[in-house]
Amino acid sequence: MATDPERRRYYPEAENVPLSEAVREAIAAHDDASLSSTDVQLYDHIDPDALDDLFRTDADVDVSVQIRLENVTVSVWSDGGVDIRVTDKIE
Repeated sequence: MATDPERRRYYPEAENVPLSEAVREAIAAHDDASLSSTDVQLYDHIDPDALDDLFRTDADVDVSVQIRLENVTVSVWSDGGVDIRVTDKIE
């Protein structure tokens, strides 16, 4: 497992993939895992459609969400763009 956090800046209006897909990709990059195994983990903890809707481009409030998966913690927050940060889970 990676020791450094995986961080990605996501711009909803400029990306051609949903935010939930970008989150899955960030988890896979951090955990060096296949997307198929992280799909199950993400769906077990949060509805990807709800995540996409929460951070939609026309939202006029800053939002932050933290998702604790089995091996990692995913933090997502917006402030014009959307930051995705994946870190090792702290016991």
